[in-house]
Amino acid sequence: MDPLILSFNDSLVYQSDLSLLDEGKWLNDRIIGFVFDYFENEVFKKECDQNLFAFINPSTVQYLKLCESLDEAATCFLEPLNLKEKKIVFLPLNSNPSFDAGGSHWSFLVVDNRNSTIKHLDSIGSNFKEAEIFYKKYKKFLNLKGLESIKSFPEQTNSSDCGAYSIAGIELIAEYLKRKTDANLTEIKYELIDENYISDLRKKYKNLILLLSSLEKTKEKI
Repeated sequence: MDPLILSFNDSLVYQSDLSLLDEGKWLNDRIIGFVFDYFENEVFKKECDQNLFAFINPSTVQYLKLCESLDEAATCFLEPLNLKEKKIVFLPLNSNPSFDAGGSHWSFLVVDNRNSTIKHLDSIGSNFKEAEIFYKKYKKFLNLKGLESIKSFPEQTNSSDCGAYSIAGIELIAEYLKRKTDANLTEIKYELIDENYISDLRKKYKNLILLLSSLEKTKEKI
């Protein structure tokens, strides 16, 4: 039995997902998808509505990475998402080579349509091949001129925090660009992200899910 804890917009979070926010656990696509859903509909709603940001669900990114037909990918996902109209697009990237659930590492891509580039940020540095696969497949469709790895992104100190580091990096970039929309991604102080930052982030999103779940149950009783 795996009880449903929260239904939030397009996201479902189960008890087994919630437990992954404890220390030492590897985050799955449902947790990252929930955070992206929360960013899009709450934290950065104004910026998303104004086409400054787009947060693409990890399951969609995985499909785009593995889809063999560019025409199918464009018709089903890329065109409806209007990614060319967004200034900054955030894409969580999983190392999983198949459509099955799993994978061993998360990193993330940032499409910067202000200068037609795509940046890869990785807390281990082992996922660049996955970034290249995505870039080579979609560079023409998205009019991208280059793929760059941001080396200043901090390294995790264990084998389980890659997803949390990716969330932290995406949130940090979005908060910075929210205040300074013409900023370059290389000027952001990524060193703010460390073990304590990640520990606090895990607690923050676990508490958020529990709070939203409590509010949801309260509404049901009214």
